[in-house]
Amino acid sequence: MLLKRIALLIISLIIGYAVTYLIVVLLGTSVEEFWMGPEEPVSIPYFLLVGFFIALAASIWLDKLMGTEILPR
Repeated sequence: MLLKRIALLIISLIIGYAVTYLIVVLLGTSVEEFWMGPEEPVSIPYFLLVGFFIALAASIWLDKLMGTEILPR
């Protein structure tokens, strides 16, 4: 079960950051521009946050498909 959960983590992170990269490319910008936002006082790492939240959504979906039962029924 532990190996399935580790595989779920790795697969979801790969999916999350690959989708984020595709979004950045489709927007016509570069990763360097999307990495940190344009705000001067507070620089938010957009690429990392967007990739993490897409990976979180993918992990919830994969949890059901892989049967790792991380989330309660």
